[in-house]
Amino acid sequence: MPRETTRHQPHLQLLEGGLDFEIREHGGDVRVVLSGNLDCDLLDHIIASTTPRLARRDRRVVLDGARLAHLDYRAVPALIEWGRHLRAYGHQLMIAGWRSYLRAILALGGTSGAAAAPTTGPVVARHGTSAS
Repeated sequence: MPRETTRHQPHLQLLEGGLDFEIREHGGDVRVVLSGNLDCDLLDHIIASTTPRLARRDRRVVLDGARLAHLDYRAVPALIEWGRHLRAYGHQLMIAGWRSYLRAILALGGTSGAAAAPTTGPVVARHGTSAS
């Protein structure tokens, strides 16, 4: 049989975190690319997967929500508490690429606590180039 007609099995490589999130490091930043729905269980998994990468102080943890479909409001207090915990160790929790719908859930879900939600805005790596 000619080589061109030989069927090959598709190759799928799952990155750390599987299909719901992916962790990348760039220029001192830890970027967590989110997909699908962010709920309490997934947030716990993200925190557990990200923590070993934060041995150095003064790191930025960027939650990239460009592919995020929904934020469960019940996860917002834990997200804000994680931001507080990160600040205590000199880190910063930021969001990037979140649609206004998701930012509204974050803002409304965080109104019961005194802490501010994660910082929004353009994210630039420490060496001055875009981290996206």
